Formats: sequence, structure tokens, C-alpha cells
Amino acid sequence: MTRSHARRTHQTDHGSVLGSAARSVLVTAGVVALANIGRKVASQAPTAMASDWCEGLAREHDAVLTAIDKLAATPAEHPQRRTVQLGMIKQMIGKHALEEENVIYPMLRRGGEGDAFGKLHKEHGEVKAMLYELTQMDKADPGFDVTLEQLREALETHMREEEDVLFPALRERLSAEENRKLTRTMNLAGVMVA
Repeated sequence: MTRSHARRTHQTDHGSVLGSAARSVLVTAGVVALANIGRKVASQAPTAMASDWCEGLAREHDAVLTAIDKLAATPAEHPQRRTVQLGMIKQMIGKHALEEENVIYPMLRRGGEGDAFGKLHKEHGEVKAMLYELTQMDKADPGFDVTLEQLREALETHMREEEDVLFPALRERLSAEENRKLTRTMNLAGVMVA
């Protein structure tokens, strides 16, 4: 074999290895991107299928409470399972809070519900502090269950006020077109962080 032929063969082999590696990276990135899109769609689907923003948020409320109940029913002897479940709850609440804080609450404030606006934001801050505390705690610590129950109670009180008073009043104040636009905007915000 001539020296130039050996050099070309080595370059071709080297090029095919790099080409193969690049294709592998691109395929993996594509699979990850598709999985991420699928996760976002699955996460937002129950809300997006609701008739309007108010019903969508109520569905998310129910899903969060159900997830907390599932975590509460998980024995302390399974700290890894509790950690995974808490992570899912944090993601659910984070997405939900963003939808409310960036889309719904500003509409409440615009409608003269400034006191409610401030109170709701304060309550979200308290929930985030409890989630942080739960994250830092030993999942087998008896205090974990106490804090989790406090979180559930705080959330349920907060959610009842939104669902029974504030959100229906906002929906009534808005026109049908404004409610449709609010629903679209909220769903888009949810997909972005799902």
C-alpha cells in the first residue's frame, strides 16, 4: 500500500468514526427533544383539555392534592420513593404557580383585587418555603409527615379561596373572548415550564 493511500484510508476511517459519533449525538439529541416535548404535552394535557382556564387550574389543584396524598401514604421506610414523589410535586406546583403568578394574578390585580393579589403571592411564597424545608429534611424523619400535612392544609385553603371566590369572580368579569385568550395564554405558559 502506498503512503498516500494509507493516509487517505486513515483519514477516511477517522472521518467515518467522527461522522458516526456526530450522527449518534444528533440522534440522541433528537430523541431527548422528542421525549421533552412528549413530557410537556402530557404534563399540560389535562389543563389544556379543560373548557377554560378556571377549570384547568382546578384540575391542577386536584392533581397536586392527590400527589401529596400519595406521598403521605408512602411509608417512611422508602425515603428514595418519597424523594422522587416530592420532586414531582415540586415540579407540579412550580408549573402551576408560574401559570397563576404570570397570567392569572395580574388579571386579578387589574380588576381591582390588589389585596387578594398580594395575599396570593404571599401564600405561594409560604408554600415554596415548605417545599424547600421538605426537600432538606430526612424523608424518614417524623417531622417530614407533619410538614407535609401543613403543606397540604395551606394549599387546600389557598385553592378553595381561588376556586370558590376569586377565579369565578374574574371569569364573570371577563368577556367570552377575554376568557378564551386567558386560557390560551395560561396554557402556553404551562407548556413553557412543563
